Amino acid sequence: MQGCVTTIAGRSLVTQSAGRKERAATVGIGARLAAAREARRLSQDVVADLLGVSRVMVSHWERGQRRPSEHTLERLAAVYGVPLPVLVDVDVPLPGSSTVPGADLVALLFRDAQSGIDAAAEAGLQDFVRFLDAYADLLERLDLLDYALTQSPFSIRRGFSGRDDVRRKAEEVRDWLRLGLGPVGDLAGILDDAGITVYRTALGADLQRGVSGAFLNHPRLGMSIAVNVETTPGRQVFTIAHELAHALYHSQRDSQVVSYWGRQDEKERFADAWAGEFLVPEEGLRRASESLGIKSVTRADEAVHLQRLFGVSYGMMLVRLLQAKLLDEDTYEEIKGARPVALASALGYVVHPEEWRQDPARWRLERFPRRFIRALTAALRDERISPASAAAFTGLTVDEMAELMTPPTGDGDEAAEQEQREFAGVRQRAAAA
Repeated sequence: MQGCVTTIAGRSLVTQSAGRKERAATVGIGARLAAAREARRLSQDVVADLLGVSRVMVSHWERGQRRPSEHTLERLAAVYGVPLPVLVDVDVPLPGSSTVPGADLVALLFRDAQSGIDAAAEAGLQDFVRFLDAYADLLERLDLLDYALTQSPFSIRRGFSGRDDVRRKAEEVRDWLRLGLGPVGDLAGILDDAGITVYRTALGADLQRGVSGAFLNHPRLGMSIAVNVETTPGRQVFTIAHELAHALYHSQRDSQVVSYWGRQDEKERFADAWAGEFLVPEEGLRRASESLGIKSVTRADEAVHLQRLFGVSYGMMLVRLLQAKLLDEDTYEEIKGARPVALASALGYVVHPEEWRQDPARWRLERFPRRFIRALTAALRDERISPASAAAFTGLTVDEMAELMTPPTGDGDEAAEQEQREFAGVRQRAAAA
């Protein structure tokens, strides 16, 4: 009888020892997974999206609380760019990497699009990711990556997406950016200063299969927005605001969102409503209407004046006027078919060539964030990158890169000399004050 007990106890000790070894191995592999992910500069959310699991599950793997299946380990090895035997061998050093595998990020965007886009949009999304990766490399080289916004300071709870909620959310972001109630102005520049990258690329002109924009929380560059240059300037402003809504309110659960014309889900409806409230706040619109003496819009030219003031599209201004009850349905039907660009030109407004016809080739340095241009200029002047490499990277010419290095001085420019003469007295008086 005692022999039986001894045998059972012995087996128990052996089983416990084997269990401890197995748990130790699981913990060791978990640490390897965490190190491999961090070497690739990927977040747990991105890895979870790539594998179709929850972030909590990725955390369990890395903490050694769960062991991934062999198939999952193979997929993780592919994501991290590490051979499977190296990934699971705790005695072999992991190869370091500062480069995010762009193909994985493109795959994330494609998967989010759910086959709702065409080849032109796919090429544009690939260009978007290539730019973000190269931009992150440049900022790392210059030790400037710490400015990027990687986590949203805002959140939204389920069930709080009604019109009043959307208005309140738009107001809190305006307060954060110190915009008040007036026109936003250069939204891309404002977001660049806030650590959010806005990049313009061709995403397709087909309204059925093209993409208006995309949001991606890049593993190194943080919140990043793609805008389709094949859309009108007014639509581009709306797209930036729309993708900003995704970045600030949906990035806690989704590290990427692709906005295409046929997409109609709860996130898209929220982003549409939020963008309207953000770009044209109702109280700001009412104040502007009062300042122009417009109690109620009755003519197309009145709507154009307000549209130009807020820098949005004519169609969007009509929608906001309807929502604010500053335009009735009958008048809307009468004026919605107006030619707002021609009317704006006749009223004396400066009309951008892109308003008449969209041409992606017309966009040169304007495609890029200002902070990127400053970083590229610094790298060129410090000879950390050659003009030829910079030209290949941006798709611009070597001559354009040379201009960044040696901007014009104004010598021989009559307009510049006249401006200097006009302000010479102002400078003298300021110095004497």
